[in-house]
Amino acid sequence: MTMRRMIVLSAFVMLTAMTAWAQAGQKVSDGSQWNIGWGQYEAHVKPALIQMTSVHEGEQQAFVLVPKGPTEFYYAAAPEELGEDPHIVPQGSKVVLKNQEALKVLIFYDEKGRIEDAMFDTPDSPKHNSEWDVIPECCGKYAIGQRPGTEGDPDTRERVTIEQLDVIYKGVRARYDVETLNDFALNIITIAPGSELSGSWYAIPTVTGLNLYECEKDEYGQFQKKGRKLSLYHADSEKGRWQFASDAMHNRRTLGHYRKSSLRLMRNEILARHGYKFSAKDLVEYFTNQPWYHPGSSNDKIRLSFYEQITMALIQAEERKPDSQRHPIEEDPM
Repeated sequence: MTMRRMIVLSAFVMLTAMTAWAQAGQKVSDGSQWNIGWGQYEAHVKPALIQMTSVHEGEQQAFVLVPKGPTEFYYAAAPEELGEDPHIVPQGSKVVLKNQEALKVLIFYDEKGRIEDAMFDTPDSPKHNSEWDVIPECCGKYAIGQRPGTEGDPDTRERVTIEQLDVIYKGVRARYDVETLNDFALNIITIAPGSELSGSWYAIPTVTGLNLYECEKDEYGQFQKKGRKLSLYHADSEKGRWQFASDAMHNRRTLGHYRKSSLRLMRNEILARHGYKFSAKDLVEYFTNQPWYHPGSSNDKIRLSFYEQITMALIQAEERKPDSQRHPIEEDPM
């Protein structure tokens, strides 16, 4: 190759890289906030790369996105002075920006091309939004007490409804707040005075609903369990136990709360909502007993939303994670 051709080729490569960077900078704007569940990152658009920085539990974390095209990047470590690499994916892994259904997402792929994690643009939230973690998975209609009796027996259990901002119990609506620590949501809700359930409660997921443990802050500001405890059983004939997986985007931190057996049910309920016809015996039995489930004659016409596709992929990523690296908080129902 002649010197002239080499110069022209180098100029072309440089121009291509600069064009990709400029387009990427327009897609990921400087100062934009991105949520990955366990951290809120801020984008800093620099010449030829994008730096993503965060403070997690008092420690600075950072990584770099090197543009390959308008919406595709390589994952790379940031300079040490910017912070520790969070190791979302291995160095050189592909990261793709997608913008669908009014949602902008950075999708991280593993070495086999499978979705490993996702980071969501949060333009209306300068800090971590606790509703991403606790509220969606707690919301629902529940019965308080033990499992219902034999089929046909009247269900006389008391009911409680948890909405995105309120708890309704015995006809009384009371506001609640999600407790946070360092801008991260805890699995603790504090219900305002006026309700018989007023006070703070640990909300621990179960395969059938929630276990609630009354708690209070000690002298060090830590929540400690106290007297009352309640077992809530999902009791909504129109919505499944895992409806929240279809209603909102979720991250690996939320999904990490659950045992793998529950993740499997959660993932397949997304399909069941579209009338998916199952072949696995246990799934057929489980969903046939759900009053809202109506299987179709064929699975060929099923179309998932962008939300549902990403959520299913993230659930599968969590299911692939070795048990030794997982610490689910899910409990057995009381």
